[in-house]
Amino acid sequence: MLYVVATPIGNWGDITDRARQILKECDIVIGEEHRVTSTLLKKIGVRATDPATKEKPIYLLNEHSKPRDIQELCDLCAANKVALVSDCGTPGFADPGPALIKLCRARKIPVTALPGASALTTLLSLTSEPIQSFVFFGFLPRENERRTQAVHELTVEKRAWIIMETPYRYLAVLEQLAQKLPQERAILALNLTQESELVIEGSFTHIFNEISKTGIEKAEFILLKYPRSAVEKNKNR
Repeated sequence: MLYVVATPIGNWGDITDRARQILKECDIVIGEEHRVTSTLLKKIGVRATDPATKEKPIYLLNEHSKPRDIQELCDLCAANKVALVSDCGTPGFADPGPALIKLCRARKIPVTALPGASALTTLLSLTSEPIQSFVFFGFLPRENERRTQAVHELTVEKRAWIIMETPYRYLAVLEQLAQKLPQERAILALNLTQESELVIEGSFTHIFNEISKTGIEKAEFILLKYPRSAVEKNKNR
């Protein structure tokens, strides 16, 4: 059986009792990075079950996983109680989790989810405008040509949209958006739920200027641009 387990996005206190219990009971944990997953288990008090490694068996599922790797993970799910976690937040949200879930479903292996922390829903709860619908673009491409095209799609999209970005590249995309959509309104969240959490709302020009003052060059990033109607409404206030 496969348990899709949400874990904290920054604050360790956000682990649910049910998630902690399943991670203690499961035979195997599948994560994105061994170091991050091992740290998670130690932080929430999950003791070692493998005498050789002195930790609960951890397997990896990430962008480097091949179809054969996913097949082997599925075999483990068929014979064991397995928990799938991401580096943080809810698995399957902008990570490779769906590939394993799809294969488990095809093989009639039970899959269930343990809800919990999510950067997406946390950001939505901080908005000052009602968001009835939005487009989730996820992480922008790394390649320059595809990235330029993706940024162009963002600039012409009238609906609310949400993007994420790696800690090292978030400043570059903010600068691009401030240049192309200077007066459009958005809400930016960095390091959600952590002591260093920073949330800024306003025009892209305002957001970029405020971030530039902080000197923060690396941070967990998620951004929501308000729909055009919300922008116009605020102009008329």
